[in-house]
Amino acid sequence: MESSCDATAVPFTLLGALLTAGPAAWPACVGGGRAFLRDYAQRGTNALLWAGLLAVTWVLVLRVAALLRLWALGSRIPGPHALLAGPGLAAVLRTGGDITGFLSKLHSSYGPVVRLWAGPSQLLVSVKDPALVKEVLTKAEDKLPLTGRTYNLACGRLGLFVSSFEKVKSTRESLKMFLNEKLAIGVGRSSFKVVDAVMDRIETIMSKDFLDSRSFSQHMAFNVIGATLFGDAFFNWSDAVTYEELLMMVAKDGCFWASYAVCPFWKPSYRRYRTLCAKLKILTEDIIRKSKDQNSDQRSYLKSEGMIKDPNRGVLSEMMVGRCLHGAAEGPLSSEEEVCGNIMGLMLHGISASANLIGNILTRLVLFPKLQNQLHAEIVAVCNESSELEVDDVLRMQLLLATVCESARLLPAGPLLQRCSLKHGDEEKTS
Repeated sequence: MESSCDATAVPFTLLGALLTAGPAAWPACVGGGRAFLRDYAQRGTNALLWAGLLAVTWVLVLRVAALLRLWALGSRIPGPHALLAGPGLAAVLRTGGDITGFLSKLHSSYGPVVRLWAGPSQLLVSVKDPALVKEVLTKAEDKLPLTGRTYNLACGRLGLFVSSFEKVKSTRESLKMFLNEKLAIGVGRSSFKVVDAVMDRIETIMSKDFLDSRSFSQHMAFNVIGATLFGDAFFNWSDAVTYEELLMMVAKDGCFWASYAVCPFWKPSYRRYRTLCAKLKILTEDIIRKSKDQNSDQRSYLKSEGMIKDPNRGVLSEMMVGRCLHGAAEGPLSSEEEVCGNIMGLMLHGISASANLIGNILTRLVLFPKLQNQLHAEIVAVCNESSELEVDDVLRMQLLLATVCESARLLPAGPLLQRCSLKHGDEEKTS
């Protein structure tokens, strides 16, 4: 006589099936073991498919909601309609025309704030009023979170170049006053050493390979930032060329590796990148030590000679004494590690920003040949009037200052959103 089907003995879960004595112990109404496992697999597959469908639906709903929110917010900003703005912007982009001039015409019609639809999900907003620009920067959230991760990956955990504007605003004024006081000096021998170092580097490269304006701007920015921070010790450093190459390699691959949510330590290329960062840190510690030792020797020599002024000293030593590089990083970091990381961050960001500015200036000089002659005449006229250039003499070069300011204005807006640190930084000036 067959046993009745006991519902309590039927394993409804895979765990229950594994804990029982096997298919032989199941009631006859359950069927074979393969039938049960096949049914269980179908139920599990259906559950996963439903979960995937719900997840995709939720993501699409969020995308559509974000798109509708963009349309709603964009409709509040004055500007041409999407269908009317499309052909005008497309024509400018297709012919390589002047986008700035096109936006200026829109500003004359719609006011200091103009919206321009570049696509269904692409909104371009142009702000002309300096007060509104400052307000936008003040209220801006973390628009470049990848930047902070890039610097932390390359330089270690530090507080430089974060996007919180309000957190850094309170203590920026003191650092700005310090840098203005230390850098507002006449043109000394170190300035000519920068020119000589750049020219020597260019001649070495030109003898072997082709040199474009981008590489020239990079070399000039590297020598200017290095001489400003480290003084004469930078020019006497035998590893300067290697240091520049390491900086550029670390900066080139930093954003790629920082885009990973989890560090891909299993990849050999990532381990090679971490090795480059370690070498860069060792070289940074070396130049910091050389700069401190040379500044100490110079102070002893100047004291024995009764001299007070030394125009060739870098600002690194006095920044460390004034603790301008301390306290930027959070956590139990030693002063040496913190200063080394901050110096690496200053070099990376300073070279990138300065090289972009120098490259933009060179581009304007190429596009406007008459400007070269006018700038040369202005510089020669001011130099003939003064035996030694001072800050006031440079301020008299109105055409030179206008060229620099216009080149900086036409740079991408991304660097403006790169904050300096949680405790230190310089505020953007609109004048």
